[in-house]
Amino acid sequence: MMQTFLDLKAKQPEDLPSIIKIAFGLAAFFPPVKSEIRLDFFDDQLNEVQKEAVSFALEATDLALIHGPPGTGKTQTLIEIIRQLAARDLKILVCGPSNISVDNIADKLGPFRIPMVRIGHPARLLPSVISTSLDVAIKYSSGGMLVNDIRKEMDEKLNTSKKTRNGTERRKLWEDIRDLRKECKVRERRCTEDIVRASKVVLSTLHGAGGRDIIRQNFDVVIIDEAGQALEAQSLIPLVRGPSKCILAGDHLQLPPTIPRTDKTSSLRKLELSLFERIIKLHGPLIKRTLSVQYRMHEMIMKYPSIGLYDSLLLADVSVRSHLLSDLPNVIKTDETQEPLVFWDTNPHGGFGEDDTGAHESKSNAMEAALCRYHLRNLLEAGVQPKDIAIITPYNAQVALLSGLIKSEFPDEFSEIEIGSVDGFQGREKEAILLSLVRSNEKKEVGFLADERRLNGICLLQNSHFLGTVP
Repeated sequence: MMQTFLDLKAKQPEDLPSIIKIAFGLAAFFPPVKSEIRLDFFDDQLNEVQKEAVSFALEATDLALIHGPPGTGKTQTLIEIIRQLAARDLKILVCGPSNISVDNIADKLGPFRIPMVRIGHPARLLPSVISTSLDVAIKYSSGGMLVNDIRKEMDEKLNTSKKTRNGTERRKLWEDIRDLRKECKVRERRCTEDIVRASKVVLSTLHGAGGRDIIRQNFDVVIIDEAGQALEAQSLIPLVRGPSKCILAGDHLQLPPTIPRTDKTSSLRKLELSLFERIIKLHGPLIKRTLSVQYRMHEMIMKYPSIGLYDSLLLADVSVRSHLLSDLPNVIKTDETQEPLVFWDTNPHGGFGEDDTGAHESKSNAMEAALCRYHLRNLLEAGVQPKDIAIITPYNAQVALLSGLIKSEFPDEFSEIEIGSVDGFQGREKEAILLSLVRSNEKKEVGFLADERRLNGICLLQNSHFLGTVP
């Protein structure tokens, strides 16, 4: 990342790539001219809004944003864009701020047999995408097999050197090993470059895009997914070498880039502005297309974020619009399974005040955790499967408290019930969500929960049922 800054600093403003100029307001953005040629879509399941977003991204000259609130099929739309670009024989670099964001694309892209390679250590990748990793590609390539033969020869000479007592022979063996090591590095680098060069789609984290496996390659198009969660500096890494086009996809109205919380955090808050959000603020709605039909949650759950953050643009597809827990197989009708949205007041005067903790310690609320346990029991007794339930909270201390409580009460179901933080759960789906907000005090302090983007991330996680505690 530091090298990216140095590269940019060394350039005069007029010498910067056009995408960088537009991103920082040094050049104007001109909306693409709509093509008269009818586009043949590969995916016949795309809705009209998704098709419009695909066409917009393909027609853009240099920069296009896809604004995808959760559940609106952003990944599906990106897969169509990638397939269209690959069909035009363009070389594409797909990036994201985390391994999981990149692996989600790689996993969905796999069945279409587009020549692709995933850059990254196999230990950090999803099992379903390891077969596309660079390490595996090298292993089974002719160049990789030759590298393995050289390594075997090095090992043999090393073992021989340990046994020989003749100093002259030992020096000769070490000279051979040194030469073989050099040859191994050269051939390994050449093998890597050949594989990456032969791939139409290369997938990497944003940090990985600055690595030696990619740095020597040129790409026609860079696609950055989850761009609303990426640090701005990260997003610049794949752009500094000047691709012809960049497509950013994400949602700046959800959780911002993660900034470590320290005593100096306030001075770092400016880093929460992502490149995605900066571009929207600079160039307005003409630079983006918003996916508006969501397939994840009941209409009542969707109502708050739609009105409060998305200018009432979100629409619930008919498949989820009135979906309830009681519609699931073997789930009986109860007060909780027939209501899509339930709130429980945890006012401190009612005995639900948060636990006493230090000013800089994670917060917890034992009474609220007990309330979550009670409603979890009701859902399980109604027939909701443990794997369909998640309990989430903004605070790690509450995660630990809930985990201990649920494990002791429901030992058989515990492994299937997901308990975690809001940040860690973003983008996931469950049929039922129990949300513990924790904060409940006389001063009415809610800390970082005052950030409406965090509340939005919470509201858009679930599918058919949402039970939240209100401080």
